[in-house]
Formats: sequence, structure tokens, C-alpha cells
Amino acid sequence: MTGESTGRAEVPARPPAPAPTRSRWRTGATWAFYAAIVAAFAWFAWTVDWQALQGIDLGWAWVVAATAVAIAFRYLGVVVWRVVLVRLGARRMPPMRVLADVYARAWLARYIPGTLPWIAGKIYLAAEQGISKSRLAVSTLVESAAQVVAVGAVSLTLLATDPRLGEISPTLRVLVAAGAVAAFVAMAPPVFNRLLVLGFRLLRRGAAVPVGWPVVRDAVLLYGGGALLSGLAYALLMRSVVPDAVGRDLLFAVGAFGFAGVVGILTPLVPSGLGTRDATQLVLLLLILPAPTAALVVLLSRVWSAAVDVLFWAIAAGWARLRPVRAP
Repeated sequence: MTGESTGRAEVPARPPAPAPTRSRWRTGATWAFYAAIVAAFAWFAWTVDWQALQGIDLGWAWVVAATAVAIAFRYLGVVVWRVVLVRLGARRMPPMRVLADVYARAWLARYIPGTLPWIAGKIYLAAEQGISKSRLAVSTLVESAAQVVAVGAVSLTLLATDPRLGEISPTLRVLVAAGAVAAFVAMAPPVFNRLLVLGFRLLRRGAAVPVGWPVVRDAVLLYGGGALLSGLAYALLMRSVVPDAVGRDLLFAVGAFGFAGVVGILTPLVPSGLGTRDATQLVLLLLILPAPTAALVVLLSRVWSAAVDVLFWAIAAGWARLRPVRAP
């Protein structure tokens, strides 16, 4: 009947579903990134001398403690990243669980040769959360430089308190000290901002986000604590193999593993610093352990560190998916 009301409010038609935001190229690039990580881990597993690890009598309580501390160090990295991004003016940051998920996936890219996959993966994955790529690029550079400065300074200080420092190769000491000093000079805002402007101009990527002293201060101080956390995790792992290790040796191990980690960072063409990091660990541990035991600790720490990286990713991914972010 025309002109009569049916008594029911008219329901507006449901708008059509939005088209997928990801192009085929982006989807392909994402899967290529993950495939490269899987391939890098396969290569890593192939290079491990698994026979040398058979029959080891480990103190599993120490392994569990080391793993918990190592996971805490990785989450500290997420905190540093968030602090730097906020200091750089990032707004509407995603929840911590989302940042941790992104950070953990990008962290696995450290096993791909070269530093670029880790940096590019971090920027690419975090940009999907609406964070400015410019801020992401700058924050990654700040975080990496702060890690070299803080870990290098803490490690050299710990080693300097041990009389066995004189037995460490002068070349290694100079390398880490020079790397820490160079990173600190490069982090000074007047220098860092000029380098950023030059880099963005060469890449034709628009304007860089300027860095101030509060960003540098917070990142270095936080990673100073991170250096102790990371070194402690390795020292606890060493305790699982060497149950009679005394406090003096464990303190030396904290500095030694941090020192070796900086050497690994300063050799970016090697995946996750493997080779150079392992060699440095062995040279330092030979000062406090017999050669066979030192070699075993280095091999075990290499495998354990990779396992912790995968566990970190599993925890972060699980946390993000158990509490999914609601669409705005």
C-alpha cells in the first residue's frame, strides 16, 4: 500500500567491504622476508656441530634462569624502542604486545647476512601499525648506536676490573673502544642530525626527524642496564656447564660476552655476528676456562641464544594473538 508506513525504521544498506590494503607486492615481500629467515636458520642449524653437544650434563636450573634473564633483555629492547619512538614524537603508539611481536619478528632477521634485513624488516613491519617510516628509521639507528655505546662501555669497565685484562688482545680492546667512542660521537645530536639529513637527502626520503639529547640519554642508560642483563644470562648459562665457577669468573663472563656481542655488531656482514662473536668469546673464555670447556660453552651459547630468539618470537606472537587489537 503506497504512502503507508510499515512501522519499522529503514535500515541503511551495509557499505561494501573495503578492498585489501596489502598489494600483491607487499604480500610477496612479507613472505619473502619470512622465507629468508627460515633459510638463514636452516643454514645456522646446518653449521652447528651437534655431536659436540651430545651427552652434556647440564644444570638445567641454571639454563632456565639464564633463559628468563635473556627474554627479559629482549623485552628491554622493545621498551627502549618504544621510549625512543615516543621521544621522537610518535603518537598513537600500538600496544606493547604489538610492538613486541613486530620487534621479535624483525629480531630473527639478524640471522640473515648483513644489517639491512633486520633494519628494513623492523621498519616495514612497524609501518603497518601506522608509525612514520621516518621515525622508525631514526629510532632503529639510535637504538643500534646506543647498544654499541652502552654495552661497549659496561663490558670494558667490567673487564678493566679484572687483572686478566692484560691478556686480552690489544686489537680487540681497541676495536671495541673505538666502536663505542665512534658510536657515541655519532649519537651526539649535532652530528647525528647532520648525518640523518645527508642520508635522507641521498635516499630522497623527505625530512628526517631530529634527535635531541633526551633520546640519546634514555637509550644509552636503558641499554647500560641491558648490558648487565644480557651478560648475566650468558654467565648463568656458563654456570650450567661449569658448576664450580666462582663469582669473579662469572663477573668476567658478563663483561666477556658483552664485549663479544659488540664485536659481532661491528661486523655487520656476518649473520648475527656469528664467527667473529664466537671467536671473541673463545679468546676471552680461554682466560678462565680450559680449552675444551671454553669451546663447549661457546658452542652451547650459540645454540641456546638462537633457541631463546625463537622462544622470544613465540611468546611475543602468542601474546599478540591471545589479545588481538580491536579495529578502531
